[in-house]
Amino acid sequence: MLVCAALVGVFCLPALWAVEAPKDMVLKMPEGTMTKAPVKFAHAGAGHKALDCKACHHNWDGKSDKGFKCSDKGCHDIFDPANKSDVKSFYKAFHDMNSAKSCLGCHKKAKADGKNAPIACNACHPAAQ
Repeated sequence: MLVCAALVGVFCLPALWAVEAPKDMVLKMPEGTMTKAPVKFAHAGAGHKALDCKACHHNWDGKSDKGFKCSDKGCHDIFDPANKSDVKSFYKAFHDMNSAKSCLGCHKKAKADGKNAPIACNACHPAAQ
């Protein structure tokens, strides 16, 4: 019985709190502040579905919808394209080369580890069509 209870605890209980992540999405700056094309993001793609959610959503409590979006108030809510260095900059949340929590930082680390991860601007931001 203890083995059965342990198996239920390990495999079934976490599913009760599992969050259904969107499969595909488009990441874009708020209207009027974009300088590059939006990014089509395969949230459930091969390289992303293996990550712990908190690898990117570092302020998320693991349960609620709060702290889940980079643009949430108090997180990365500075949208001025001229301000790219502030820790609360929306731009920096995705492009900080020195942080594994940002897209570019994570991709650079993956590339250094021999994985195929895009790091060129136009690899993520396609030319406007």
